[in-house]
Amino acid sequence: MMDREIKRLRKKFFILSSAISFIVIFLVMLVLNILMEISYMTELKAASDMLIQTAYTNAADISTERIALDTAEKNDGGDCIIYRDPTTIKNIKLIGTITCNDSRASWFCAGGGIYFELPDKNGSKPSQYICKEYKFNRDNTEINVDITGDDDFVVNGRYIKANIQDVSRDRFYISSVWWASSSENAAALEDKSVVLTITHADIEYKENVTIGSSENYQPPVRDFNMLNSNSIPDSLNSYNSFYFITDMKDELIEVNNGNSMRSLDSGTARQIIAEGKGKYTADETEYIRTVKDNGVIKVYAYINNTQAQQSNKRLILLSALSGGGMFILLMVVIYLVSRRAVRPISQSYSKQKEFISNASHELKLPITVISATADLMVKKNGPDRLIDCIYAQVRKMGRLVNEMLSLSRLSEPERYNDAFEDFDISRTVSNSLLYFESRAFEENKQIVSDIEEGVCIRGIPEKVGDLIDILIDNALKYSDSEAAIKVALRKVKGRAVFTCENPCSGFDSNDIPHLFDRFYRGDKAHSNETEGFGLGLSIARETMELHHGEIKVEYSDGIVLFTVLF
Repeated sequence: MMDREIKRLRKKFFILSSAISFIVIFLVMLVLNILMEISYMTELKAASDMLIQTAYTNAADISTERIALDTAEKNDGGDCIIYRDPTTIKNIKLIGTITCNDSRASWFCAGGGIYFELPDKNGSKPSQYICKEYKFNRDNTEINVDITGDDDFVVNGRYIKANIQDVSRDRFYISSVWWASSSENAAALEDKSVVLTITHADIEYKENVTIGSSENYQPPVRDFNMLNSNSIPDSLNSYNSFYFITDMKDELIEVNNGNSMRSLDSGTARQIIAEGKGKYTADETEYIRTVKDNGVIKVYAYINNTQAQQSNKRLILLSALSGGGMFILLMVVIYLVSRRAVRPISQSYSKQKEFISNASHELKLPITVISATADLMVKKNGPDRLIDCIYAQVRKMGRLVNEMLSLSRLSEPERYNDAFEDFDISRTVSNSLLYFESRAFEENKQIVSDIEEGVCIRGIPEKVGDLIDILIDNALKYSDSEAAIKVALRKVKGRAVFTCENPCSGFDSNDIPHLFDRFYRGDKAHSNETEGFGLGLSIARETMELHHGEIKVEYSDGIVLFTVLF
């Protein structure tokens, strides 16, 4: 029994120490992984902030749009068609170059017009074209044309008053050069030496109107290679990223593919923005979205750090493997330590068992001598009260020695390997009851039995008989006066089940955990009213351990119930 308790103790020590080690390692790994994840998210946020700052730094002025006229669509007369709403425009700046091949000319100039279609309000007349004039000269190659004024429109060479809000809103025109002149030849278009080339038109929009508000505006598509390299932080090179710029009304201004190796057009950009998700996934690559604005423009930044994610996963896997390896190593160490930890207990138990066995053997001789001496005294002097006392104590000492020897031997199960046999336990219980029924009658008590016939088990008949005797004897000793002790044996699901119950009004339920301890007695005063040494139930438990069975005790409503399962 004690050997098994030591094994259980070692097993508990191993399991508890392993569980604590696992929890500690798991918590350490968890904290490390959380810190790595926080570090990763912090780096990702810093990269997102840098991407947004890059977008701010390289963003164009959304109140002004530059249009290259050499790429603009032209009509049959060579005029550039500008698909913008004139009613949203405040000013148009024309940028070009003017030259004169005649070195004698002291001055030279050239000009044309910006004209708009003015529909007839009543629809009874065809539309007419009204014009705002522009003029370049040798000293001025950037011409501002304010189209919001209403008194300097030109129609057929005469000035009229018109409202720009009445013109067609889908387009306007920048004419080819209508006239050129110099100090040597003032005739329009006859001075072939004067050449005017208009390269760009900068359109300045009205307040609260941006370049993205125009229906025909095509946002430029760029990448990092088209930006000033000094404005791009080096740390962004380790991230896949792109961004979109809109005005505060979410009108798209610019698409920048960054370094994502993707080719996003304005339609795709508008679709991604409209989805409004915190993440965008393409080609199994996940981009984290961050949106910020400065009150003028919005930046939709999308960033992914596949390399950092893979590194983070590798670190997590490495930490898990390291933690697992450390745990296995600790389990080996704990297993070896547990052996050393229980060694003093094992040695102490071995010495105790050896002492009990030796002491029991040594006590047998003096007890025998005392008993023989008492016999001689009776023969010589006749019966005597003192000699009767000696006999009583010798018998008591004999029982104690026998119980100690029995307990010691039961702790060595290898002694009984060849003693097991199949036998009828029903008969064993019935035989025990024959003796105790007469004893119960003498004590004014009753034994009520319910024994199923023919129940067989494999075990040691003598030891099982001792077990039955101990439980019935215990029930008689500790039952109430005139009590009925109930004994039953039956077969349940292939197992032999023996029960013994007795009423005991003075039983303390706090005694239950200790009833099978050696030398423990419920009678705290150890009075002689109930003879015993506190070893009977210990022997019963050792017997069940030997038979790989189970014994348990319950107390309810004044009834003590012992149950034995073979």
